[in-house]
Amino acid sequence: MVTLMDKHAIIKLKREGHSNRKVATMLSINRKTVAKYWNEYQNQLELLKAETSDLKAIQEDICSAPTYDSSTRKDRKYTIEMDMYLDEILADEAEKCKILEETNNKNILRI
Repeated sequence: MVTLMDKHAIIKLKREGHSNRKVATMLSINRKTVAKYWNEYQNQLELLKAETSDLKAIQEDICSAPTYDSSTRKDRKYTIEMDMYLDEILADEAEKCKILEETNNKNILRI
């Protein structure tokens, strides 16, 4: 799920001249998602240039967080496979925290 910060990062990186593929790689998201938010941003800029629409509404659209329609989603049954996958994720996160803590301790000792 793309957050508001991701949306702004996409726009910033695209304005700097990076390709959709490069931005997608940098942010670890799908390149089609990058294209979606970049095109949305471009369309809002066109509306701003035309000055025929409500300026405040356009600015709010540009700065608003992404929204998703979840009304058509199906419920999922919690399975053993899902539990195992979540355990793997939690183990990876614990390992990352441990590495970060060790790195921070080394940096503190250098100072």
